[in-house]
Amino acid sequence: MMSDQKKTKKQLLEELELLRKKNSELEEIKFRQIEDLRKANEAMSFGFPILEQQSEGIFVIFDRQFEFINQKIEDLFGYSMPEMCGTGFDLMSIVAPESKNFVKRKFDEGYRGEFNAQQFEFTGIKKDGRKIECHTSIIFIPYKWGVAIHGILNDISVIKRINEELQKPQDNLQSALDSIPTSIFYTDKSHRFFQVNDAFSMLLGFSREDILNHNISELFPHLPEKQLEQYWQDNQHVMDDGQPKRGIVEMFPSAVGRKWIQTDKMPYLNEKAEVDGVVCLAIDITNVRDTEEKLWYLSFHDVFTGLYNRAFFEEEIMRLEGGRFYPFTFIEVTVMNYKDVHQKHGVSAGNDLLQKTATILKTFRTEDIVARINENSFAVLLPMSSQETGASIAARLKGMLDKQSAKTSGIHPEVQFEIKTIEKETPLINFLKKAK
Repeated sequence: MMSDQKKTKKQLLEELELLRKKNSELEEIKFRQIEDLRKANEAMSFGFPILEQQSEGIFVIFDRQFEFINQKIEDLFGYSMPEMCGTGFDLMSIVAPESKNFVKRKFDEGYRGEFNAQQFEFTGIKKDGRKIECHTSIIFIPYKWGVAIHGILNDISVIKRINEELQKPQDNLQSALDSIPTSIFYTDKSHRFFQVNDAFSMLLGFSREDILNHNISELFPHLPEKQLEQYWQDNQHVMDDGQPKRGIVEMFPSAVGRKWIQTDKMPYLNEKAEVDGVVCLAIDITNVRDTEEKLWYLSFHDVFTGLYNRAFFEEEIMRLEGGRFYPFTFIEVTVMNYKDVHQKHGVSAGNDLLQKTATILKTFRTEDIVARINENSFAVLLPMSSQETGASIAARLKGMLDKQSAKTSGIHPEVQFEIKTIEKETPLINFLKKAK
């Protein structure tokens, strides 16, 4: 019985991961979710505690009762997990009266199999009676003997209030917009800007007069067509559905180079309550995005040589295992005099040997995988290559190192090559395990 329970929890985590993937098909996931997803992947075998660290509320409903909620759900609604997951708790207790019929209809549609995933907004109600505006993404997945609802929920009360204010006709609207540090802009049905604030003008690097009555392609005529199409589609989707689209991460041009922004897009209503365009709130996340790219680079590269590191090399081996690129040829390249030079002449001299060797190894094809796998060794993985090919390449590398040594002064790397071809029935990882 205990093993079955553990298996159920593991399945539940896997399905929560599927929810995040499905949700990304409905809209661009907020940038911060990328790191959350990475952490979730790393902790899949440790049970629910990792979900307590999520910035969104996460819940699982089964048999019309909460089966799981994380700490964020407890904080949002004021109920404890034992209360919400206990027998007899009414799901509609956290839904305000004006939204109950709407939420019930959404659940019923899912139980009937009319959609696999959906996102919508509703008014929630806390244990103390206060109301909050909620945005949720849910997916219906077969679970145990029936269907479970897995969901992600965010409190959007502040965003809703901002949206309501932006929809109101105000004589001093421009002054109000300019006082807000977040970029805000309005576009009409032709995607032309008809109102922008100072923050957005600064983001693009144009004056307000230059922006108004133009669309993004007119301001930046060299934008790729694919990027423009996605931009138009997101705006059109909001206008057609009359529903907000939140957390869109997109690259935006500017007069000083590209910008990454995270955008909430909402329908703009005219005095007849008709959708007449889109209101956008955009946050510049360029620095965050650049930092994430640098962290990603560092996580898979050896900082000293610029080659891939052992972690990436092992990931690639696992990815290619059992694929159609056999035979593989491994070449292990060991700088034999590294340790001796390091001890006698210091760290700088030893590092110089590694850099000289790495410079030669950077001449490989893009489909070949080259990595530093330990202190003084490198490895090259050659897909669809024979032992003879490996020997030929090793000879070429040795010739290049000899030429390099002839042209430069100082101590030169003394390199040893080990070549082995792996056929399909042999696990790729076996060779790497020997290269300690």
